[in-house]
Amino acid sequence: MPRHPWEITLREFVEIVRRSYGIEVDPASAAVAGGWLLSKERRPYLVPVIGMDDLMSVYLLGYFCRLYRVPPEDFGLPAEEDD
Repeated sequence: MPRHPWEITLREFVEIVRRSYGIEVDPASAAVAGGWLLSKERRPYLVPVIGMDDLMSVYLLGYFCRLYRVPPEDFGLPAEEDD
C-alpha cells in the first residue's frame, strides 16, 4: 500500500535532502535533533528518539524542514506562513 508523501523514514529524508538540495545531513545529529535531553549527575545527555528506518512523525518532518530550510510542500506538508 502506498504511503503519504510525509510518511518517510529518517534515512529517506537524509537521502532526499542530499540528492535534491545538496545538503549533507549527519544522520547521527538528525537522530538526536528531535531527541530528549536527559541528565545524570548534572551532566546533560541527548538521547535519540528515532532510528534511521523509523517513520518520522509529521511534526518531526516539519521541524526538519524548518531546520534544514527545505520547502515543506516538497514532502506533502502545508507551506510555512510568513509572519
